[in-house]
Amino acid sequence: MPFFDNEGVKIYYEIIGEGPPVIMIHGFASNIEGNWKASNWVDVLKDDYKLVLVDCRGHGKSDKPKDAAQYGEKINHDIVKLLDHLSIQKANFFGYSMGARITTDILLENEERFISAIIGGFPLHYSKKRTKFIGKVMMKKWIKGLKKADLNDVKNKSAIRFHKVISTYADSKSQDLEALMYVLEGDIQRPDGIIPTDPRRKKALKKIHVPVLTVFGSEDRLAKDKSVLAQLVPGSCHCQIEGKDHITVVADPKFHMVVKAFLDFVNKN
Repeated sequence: MPFFDNEGVKIYYEIIGEGPPVIMIHGFASNIEGNWKASNWVDVLKDDYKLVLVDCRGHGKSDKPKDAAQYGEKINHDIVKLLDHLSIQKANFFGYSMGARITTDILLENEERFISAIIGGFPLHYSKKRTKFIGKVMMKKWIKGLKKADLNDVKNKSAIRFHKVISTYADSKSQDLEALMYVLEGDIQRPDGIIPTDPRRKKALKKIHVPVLTVFGSEDRLAKDKSVLAQLVPGSCHCQIEGKDHITVVADPKFHMVVKAFLDFVNKN
């Protein structure tokens, strides 16, 4: 199986197909199998693109350090170093949820590595009050819930819902709940927190020149205004898939269609 080593942490990846490279970064508590294979993304894209699929550290077949300091921005660095490892100078980036946040971070720091960016299910901005609630209150309750081996021992309703949602993923059997707890703790410890609200990031996004597509399910409750990021990046596109939420949108054929059309336009014109 293909792995590469980033400072002692082994990162698992797969390469499928031929054509312009698309690096695909899954959501939290998911992995290659659940986010991309079970939802038919690989079948939709593999005939026209070289798919570089990666299990983020703490997920799937990659190493799962039990230390919050091994997560946060280190996950972003894994992706860039994987491109270097594969001698890929530029790629299309496709991230969903956590993977979309990672894609956005890398876009702001390494725009020269991008052909295009597809950002799915990631809200750029909350109100300050909502950000504090997500980053400091809800996340800590989720972490506390993940520490419980038995769901019956979890008392907080938000933590119970969170526990139940990740247990429904197609790849739930491969999850290491303790490692996921450290992933969340690493996010909280990031300088900008789990949800980036720094006004400087908004200014930076206005200077991005690569093609960007943002996609949300219309019923996704992560953000009221789902188009903020697309409004900031010049010439970007935004799409909402009606009737789908944060989980159900992933495998929706309309999501497939929009992304395939975007990639074809960017890479074949």
